[in-house]
Formats: sequence, C-alpha cells, structure tokens
Amino acid sequence: MTLRTRLTLLTFSVLLLTMLAFAGVAGTVLWRVELAAIARQVSAQADALLTVARQAPGPPQGATELLETEGITAVARVYQGSALRWSGGALGPDVLDPTFLTDQESRRTGEVAGYLIASRRAGEVTVQVGRSLTPLRGLLRRYALVAALTLLLLSLLAGALVAREVRRALRPLEALVRRVGQLDTPEPVPAVAERGEVGALARALDTSLGALRAERERETLFLASASHELRTPVTALLADLQYTLARERPPEDLLAALRRTERTAARLRQLTGNLMTLTRAQRLPDVPGPESWPPVDLLDLAGEAVDLLQPLASRRGTDLWLDGQPTPLRGDSALLGSVLENLIGNAIKFTPEGGRVQVQVTPLRGGAGRLVVEDNGPGFPSGTLTEAFVRGQADVEGFGLGLAVVREVVEAHGGTLTLSAAGGGGARAEVVLPA
Repeated sequence: MTLRTRLTLLTFSVLLLTMLAFAGVAGTVLWRVELAAIARQVSAQADALLTVARQAPGPPQGATELLETEGITAVARVYQGSALRWSGGALGPDVLDPTFLTDQESRRTGEVAGYLIASRRAGEVTVQVGRSLTPLRGLLRRYALVAALTLLLLSLLAGALVAREVRRALRPLEALVRRVGQLDTPEPVPAVAERGEVGALARALDTSLGALRAERERETLFLASASHELRTPVTALLADLQYTLARERPPEDLLAALRRTERTAARLRQLTGNLMTLTRAQRLPDVPGPESWPPVDLLDLAGEAVDLLQPLASRRGTDLWLDGQPTPLRGDSALLGSVLENLIGNAIKFTPEGGRVQVQVTPLRGGAGRLVVEDNGPGFPSGTLTEAFVRGQADVEGFGLGLAVVREVVEAHGGTLTLSAAGGGGARAEVVLPA
C-alpha cells in the first residue's frame, strides 16, 4: 500500500476506535444511571407497599397507584409469612426473588432473572416489587446500533477529509520523487520553500543533487582532460614505434627512436601526474576548511621546486633564481608543490637558451602570501591570456593541463592566479594565497 493509503487507513481506524470507545463509555454510563433510577423507584414503591400492607389484612389499599410511576407499572407480591397474600401490577413471574423468602434479611435490592427487584420484610409481612429490565436493554441495543451507524458514517466522512488533506500534503513529496529521478534536468527542486518536514527534505535533496551534479561535472571534465591530453603523446608514441618497426633500421636510428620514446614516456608520466593532481585539487573543497590544513612555508616549497628543476634549467642554459622571505600559510604541500613545478617548468620550457627565470616569494599583510614567476622569454602570444585557462587548449602550445592544475589548486586554496606580460618582456605568473 502507498503511504497515502496507510495514513488514511490509520487515521480512519484510530478515529473509529476512539469514537466507538467513547460511545461504549457513554452507553455504560447511561445503563448505570438508568439502573440506579429504577432501583430508587422500586425501593420507594416497596417501602410504601410494605407500609400499606401492614396497616390492614387483605389486599393493600391503593397498591395499584403505588406501583405506577411515569406511566410504567411495576410487578408486586405481598406475602404473609410464607403464603402469598396478594399479587398485582404488571405481569411477571409468580415469585420475584425466591431466595429472599427463605433468608432472614429485612432489605434487599438486586437483579434477579431479568428483573430489578426490591424486597422488604417487617414481621410476618414480606413485600417484593420488581421492574423488568428488558425495555432498558432494548433501548441500549437501539442506542448501540444508531451510535455504531452514526460513528461509521462520521468516520467515513472524516477519513475522506483526511485522505484529501494527506493527498494535498504528499503532493510536494510526490513531486520530489519525480524530480530526484531526473538529475540532469535544470528545473529547480520543488517544495524548497515549504515549511515542515517536506520542506526540510526538499532542501536536503537540493543540496545533495547539487553535490551530485558538481561531482558529475568534475568527472566529465576529468575524463575530457585525460582523453585530450593523453591522445596526442600516445598517438605520437604509437606512430613512432610503428614507423621504426616498419623495416630494418641502423643502430643509430633505433637509439634515436628510443630517445624519442623516452621523452614521450616522460611526457605521459607528467600528464598522468597532473591528472591525479587535478583530481585531488577538485576534491579539496569537500574536506574541512583551511584551519584543518597543516602549516606550510611557501618559500620552502619554492626552494624544493627550484632544486628539483635546476638540472632542467642547467641543460637548457637558463638561469633559475629564487628570492623571497619565509611565508607561512596553511595548505596542501603536495598540491602547492605542483603549482610551483608547473609554473617554473613552463617558464624554463619557453625561455630560450641564456635566458633567466626569477621566482619570488613575498609575505603580505594579514598572513597572506604572494608567489611570482617571471621569465624573459617571448611571453604570451597575442590574444592567449584568456585561452591559457581553457583546459586542454590544443591551439596554444603549453596551455594544456598544467595551467588547469595550477588554477584548480589555487582556487581550492581560496587564492587567485594572474597571467600577464613581464615588465621587460616575457611572461609573468602571480599567485596570491590567503592566510
């Protein structure tokens, strides 16, 4: 059964049982009240009949009038000793309460064989007055039947009203169910502004769907970057190997092919490292805030990157310099190290032989830090400063996955990356990281 059906049946059942219980309690109270009233009437009639029966022998005078109350006539018996002296009133059994005739009690009121009987004794005179309870029981049965039918109709009406309200209340929830099954639709999550549990659920689903969409976008972007960046070197490697293996080659050609293969493999290793760094940087905003990151010194990280890339700069005849002051920050040292390696590596790559690459680290006011990498190479081609941030831009040499990694890491740390032309020509990359 659906939730709407279960709620409606539950409400209907609880309401019906509650009203039946109330009707039962009311019927019980009514029975006891009427029984007490009849008991008072027959007791008064028995006391009055006993007084009249003791005044003179024979039939008691005016007994018929004594036995009638509110149009209802009781049945009465008068005994002299153990012999029946007089019987009158309504039709009834020959002996109303046989046990009282053999007992020594002087007063008794109770139910015997469907009659409520009041028995009194004074000397040799015994009086019994009774009223049949059959009319009262019939009245209560009719009351129960009418109450049951009335309560059933009221419960059905209330159940219909509850079903309508439940349907109206669950309509936003049904809309949420349909919306959850459509992750890619741009439509907003319904019932976000609703109050109560449905609104809270809608807001939670909205947050969850937003996180899922962001995760899917990251995965799609990662796959696109991986396929784009890996396609070219893999294709070049395969073509070079096929060309080399197409016919017999002298040893010097094979050695040259192996060296090209080594360079391509190194390029593939760098690309795979960048892809892993990019994935880690994209997930960095999902972890706790900067206060949970370990402290790092941007100058120390820059020194490690310079030491790592110094042999490459020496082979290309490029002067690589580091200048700056200790700049303590909080961040991921591996990711920030990839920023430095990518920026410095690009500067070395595009600086001609005899050129210069300057790395400068400067602490800023408030605990922030600035990293600047400048070279005196040819600088950025005209019109490429905006294209530099397009991941996998194939038409601009060097503007591939590396700068995308730099941007992702810097933004994940809450910083900014700015590319511009250096003062004396060349390229300038500036990174500002918050405290």
